[in-house]
Amino acid sequence: MENTSLIIRPCSINDKEAWIELNREFMAYEIQDADFWNNTASNSYDRFSLTFDEALNHQEWITLLILEQEHQIMGFANLMTIYSVWSHGKALILDDLYIKQEARGKGIGRVMMEYIETLGKEKGYKRLQFQSEDSNPDAHRFYTKLGYASEAMKFYVKYL
Repeated sequence: MENTSLIIRPCSINDKEAWIELNREFMAYEIQDADFWNNTASNSYDRFSLTFDEALNHQEWITLLILEQEHQIMGFANLMTIYSVWSHGKALILDDLYIKQEARGKGIGRVMMEYIETLGKEKGYKRLQFQSEDSNPDAHRFYTKLGYASEAMKFYVKYL
């Protein structure tokens, strides 16, 4: 595996521009139904900037991770914390995971998921959970290969 210079670290204020760019790239790749996702991809830079700032100021709820390889930012993960009665404690939700197209297939996603699992265990989380859209079969194969089980469910949302 050619990941000798791979670094995964928490986002800092200096990562704002890269985080916004990567999130926009991810949304353009992923979003099939803009209305369902609140037209997120078309939000202004200021909206993304405010979201980033709020996330950095609420690290008890959300963790933003940056993935670098050879001093280049190649991906990110956005993690959320909930208390789950089903898992009898804190659960870690992988809200977003994105690896740039040119970095895929090189084991980087696996390293990122291992990092997230270790982080969760070290911080006392009982479960790691996430969802993946039906329109992303590459993600389904990736997560299944890593040993994750899926459950057919519907995801409901209502913006308040």
